[in-house]
Amino acid sequence: MLELLFYEPAGDAPTPLMDVEAALAAEIGVVLESIPGAPYRPGLWRDAATGAGAVIDLGEPPIEEDPLHPVSTYEGWLPLHLGLQIPVTGPHWQCVEALRLVERLLERLPQSQVLDTEDTARGEETPGPKPWRRPRVLASWERLHTAHYTGVIPVRRMARLTSVCLWRFRRERVEGQAAHPHLHWPEALVLLDTSNGAVRSACFWDDPARPLALPPVDLVVIRRGGDAGVLTTEELLRIAPAQALDRAGAVVMEPGEALRRLHAEAPLLSAARFKALDDADWTD
Repeated sequence: MLELLFYEPAGDAPTPLMDVEAALAAEIGVVLESIPGAPYRPGLWRDAATGAGAVIDLGEPPIEEDPLHPVSTYEGWLPLHLGLQIPVTGPHWQCVEALRLVERLLERLPQSQVLDTEDTARGEETPGPKPWRRPRVLASWERLHTAHYTGVIPVRRMARLTSVCLWRFRRERVEGQAAHPHLHWPEALVLLDTSNGAVRSACFWDDPARPLALPPVDLVVIRRGGDAGVLTTEELLRIAPAQALDRAGAVVMEPGEALRRLHAEAPLLSAARFKALDDADWTD
C-alpha cells in the first residue's frame, strides 16, 4: 500500500474531526464504519465507474502505544487524523483515480498537506508534509508497484494503450449512456487467455438486433442461447464496419443482416480458454 497521511500547520486552530468527516462524506463512494462522530472510523472508498479504491483511516485507532515504533512527528505540523492507503497492485490508472480523491479532499481541507510515508524527505528537503505534486506521488507509487511485482513470475500484464482505452471507456460510459440512450453500453472487463497468458480487455455482446456502443476492447464475448464463445474485435470490425462515437472511445454498430449473421454464425474461440480477472489480478 502507498500510505498518505494528512497534516495541518501546528500554529492554526486544529480542524475538528467532524469537519474532516464531512469532507469524506461529500465524496461519492466513501463508506465509513462505526457511527458518525465516533473517535475512530475506518472505511473504504471505491469509484463505481473505474473500480479504483482506497482504504481510509479517520480518527485515532484504539490501539496501545508502541514505544518501539512511536508515531512520527514533524516540526510545525499536527496530524489531521486522516490517512489513505492506495493499493500498489493493478493498473496505474487506479492510483491516478485515488490521487484525484486526494486532490478533492485537499480542496475541502485547504489548510492541510499530505505526507507520503515512503517519501518523507529527498535530497536537502526538510522531512514532513510537502505541497501537493501529483507526479511525485505517482512516481512514489510506481516505485512500490515495481517492487511488488519484482520476482513475480509470470506478471499478468496488459498493454498500456489497451489499459488506458479500457480506463477511458469506464470513466466516460455513463456520459455516453446519457448522450446516446438508444445504444447498448456493455461493461468492459478483463480476461486472461490461458493459452498464452495474455491479458485482454473484453465486453459481452448478446443482442445483434440492438444498436451497440462497442467499447475499445480486444475481445467480444458472444452468447448464443446457452453457449458462449469469443471473437476478436478486429475480426468483428472487419466483417461489420462501425462508426466512431464522441464518447468513451466507443464505436456504433447498427443492426443489420450482416451483423445478425455474424452473431449467429461466426467461428468463435472457446470461452473455456479464457478466465475473468479482477483489476487487482493484472497490471499494465
